[in-house]
This record gives sequence, C-alpha cells and structure tokens, in this order.
Amino acid sequence: MEQYSNEVRDDIVVTADGESSKFLVDFMKDMQAHIEDVVDIKEMSVKACMENKHLIVKVFQECGEKEFVFIKQSGFYFGFLFGLVQMAVWFFYPADWILPIAGFLVGWVTNWVALKVIFEPVEPKNICGYTLHGIFLKRQAAVSEVFARVICVEILHIKAIWGAVFKGRLSKNFFAMLRAHTLAFTDKLLVEIEPLAIAAMGVEKFLEMKESIARKVVEKIPDVIDASYEYTQSTLAMEDTIREKMKELPSAEFEGVLHPAFEEDEIQLILLGGVLGALVGVIQLFTLFG
Repeated sequence: MEQYSNEVRDDIVVTADGESSKFLVDFMKDMQAHIEDVVDIKEMSVKACMENKHLIVKVFQECGEKEFVFIKQSGFYFGFLFGLVQMAVWFFYPADWILPIAGFLVGWVTNWVALKVIFEPVEPKNICGYTLHGIFLKRQAAVSEVFARVICVEILHIKAIWGAVFKGRLSKNFFAMLRAHTLAFTDKLLVEIEPLAIAAMGVEKFLEMKESIARKVVEKIPDVIDASYEYTQSTLAMEDTIREKMKELPSAEFEGVLHPAFEEDEIQLILLGGVLGALVGVIQLFTLFG
C-alpha cells in the first residue's frame, strides 16, 4: 500500500485494529449457525471412522456394555439351539465329517446373527407387541454422546476440522461466506475515510484498494487461522454440534455413520466363528468318539 498516502494508510490501520476482533466474532457466529453449509459433518465422521476403526472399538468399549453381554450370551443360546440340530443330524447320520461341518455352520451362523442384531432392524418393528430394533441403534442418544467426545478428542480436533473446511467439498460455501464478511469488514474500514481516500487517490484506485484488501483477507485466513484455534474450538463447539446432529439423525442415517467401519471386517469375524466351530467339532469327534 506504499502507493497510497500515509494519512489514508494510517487511518485504515487504526480502524482495522478496532474492527478486526468484531470481524472474527461475527464470522465465527455465522459459521456456527451455518456449520452444515461449510463442512459435511456426516461425511467427515464416516471418513474418520473408516480410517481409524479403533474409534468405533473405543465407542463400543465405553458404551456398549449391554451389547457385549448380548454377544456373549448369544454365543451360548444360539450355539445351544444349533447344537440340538447338530445332535439330531449326528444321531441319524453319524458320519465323521458331520461334527466339523456342523461346528463350522454353527459358529458361522451364531456370529452372523449376533452381528446382524446389533444394527438390524434399522427401523423399529413391532411384532406381537414386542419392538425389534438394532440393539446399538436403540441407544442412539447414549452412543451419540460417547461418539462425539471420542471422535473430537481423537481425530476431529480443531486443526483437522479447519482442514476439512478449507479443502472439503463444501469449501466454496465457506469462502463465499468469508468473502461476504470480508467485504462488509472492508466497508467498515473505509467508510470514514472514503472521501479522503478518493480525493487522495481517485475513485478507480480506491475501488482497487478495497478489492485488494478483501482479497488479501480471504487469501491469508488459511495461513493465520491457527492463531485462533483456542477461540474457534470454543465458538464452533464441534463436539456439541456432532452430538446433537447424531442424536437427530434418522435410524438409517445413524446406522450409516457407524456401520461402514464394521462392514469390511464382518466377514472375517463371521469366518473366525466358523473356523472355531469347526475346530470344536474336530475336538468333539476325537475326544468323544475317537
């Protein structure tokens, strides 16, 4: 800005010093009110879970006590029921391969059923007065509390959130919002000195200066935002935002956030149940009927 008169420049500096904090406060409030327009919270959460599957494990460990009890008990009850069928088949057809194959099927089906009922039915279904609903989905409010805290502490800290804001698919909305606030900020900077500035440099250069200030603010924000991490952490309140948004999600969308992290490994867990069941069948064969 060396080309501008010292008087104009000094007035701009003084005004900017007084208005900059208000600019940040107003911008952060607007961003918080329209957070879904500048960052896709669901997409960000799903991506974090897919890339850091230990997060879902931690969520289960912290609030999935009832689910773990169910999984343990289901192994016994389902295994007992399927074992009765296995025993009946063995009674009428005592071939050597029956016990290992039946053990594999019992282990496979038991784990499959246990995993299915955690997330299914996705929507509550009333059958003979009893409501069936995925046992993890029933506790959406409690799970959302733990999920929001874990994901914000472990992964979606304020630096990561700003990265998603600057580079995510909704970044154009963020920069449009920033530009609007920047132009308003620039108007406040120059409103009192506009007559003096125009007299000193002419209308054309004054408008160039105004546009230059707005452009530089937009360009520099990503480089200096780390200086406001502490303030934006409290202002944006992402943990509160994620928690409330998770609670409000329909069951299908809530399941869509948590379940993808499991889907890739489900077949391995089911197969493991089958393999262990087959081993038990082999042990039964040689121990009881050797």
